[in-house]
Amino acid sequence: MSGKIEKTASMDAQLRLLAPGKVSEDDKLVEYDALLLDRFLDILQDLHGDEIRETVQDCYEICAEYQRKRDPRKLDELGEVLTGLDPGDSIVVAKSFSNMLNLANLAEEVQIASRRRIKLKKNDFSDEASATTESDLEETLKRLVGQLNKSPEEVFDALKNQTVDLVLTAHPTQSVRRSLLQKHARIRDCLTQLTAKDIIPDDKQELDEALQREIQAAFRTDEIRRNPPTPQDEMRGGMSYFHETIWKGVPKFLRRVDTALKNIGINERVPYNAPLIQFSSWMGGDRDG
Repeated sequence: MSGKIEKTASMDAQLRLLAPGKVSEDDKLVEYDALLLDRFLDILQDLHGDEIRETVQDCYEICAEYQRKRDPRKLDELGEVLTGLDPGDSIVVAKSFSNMLNLANLAEEVQIASRRRIKLKKNDFSDEASATTESDLEETLKRLVGQLNKSPEEVFDALKNQTVDLVLTAHPTQSVRRSLLQKHARIRDCLTQLTAKDIIPDDKQELDEALQREIQAAFRTDEIRRNPPTPQDEMRGGMSYFHETIWKGVPKFLRRVDTALKNIGINERVPYNAPLIQFSSWMGGDRDG
């Protein structure tokens, strides 16, 4: 392959060669990406052999080169590699890239959570105006009082008289399977624990093995629903968010609201009959698929 980047022992090194700007901007994200990709490529090699791994890496590098230089010849080069594959290998390569993209998204989610924890420790939300996803409830209430000259009582009254209604829905063509979402959640948890600063060697080895098991399980799970979901399937999918996220997340959020109010001088909890968050459902109601 013309212009091919020399293979290195670590995917981390390849990422640093291919995207040096990304390293300087956010080194942790590259670290997380590299760790997950290293593990995935090892699994791919074990399951399908050296040649498939080599092909996936070649395609990955060509794409990265195109992203960096915008050279149309790289697209032609990629086309030659892909059209030279037999149908079976084409499916494996396509599935590999689908999994690599999922892993990249998980790495980014872990990085966002890590950055948020660091900002919370430093009490640094100076970029809140340009990055609303990184805003902090307590910081927001303090700004309302300190910068917008709202009284704590006004803030409290406004909170008591507003409700956010989160409507759960599921399109009939929704393709992400619940079992795959659960595997992705376990990969995210393993990566978070594995990259903690105070991890001991034995725990690190066990978590690394668990991470590899979950990546392999996700890779070997069929991503596509072979039959349209029934209303009951949609209901079960929606309820999984309650069991896995909402039961823990909402009480934690409400406790943070109480703490934030206390820190601006309100020594009173939001009344139980003033729901800040409520849930509605449209699952099974839209059968246009």
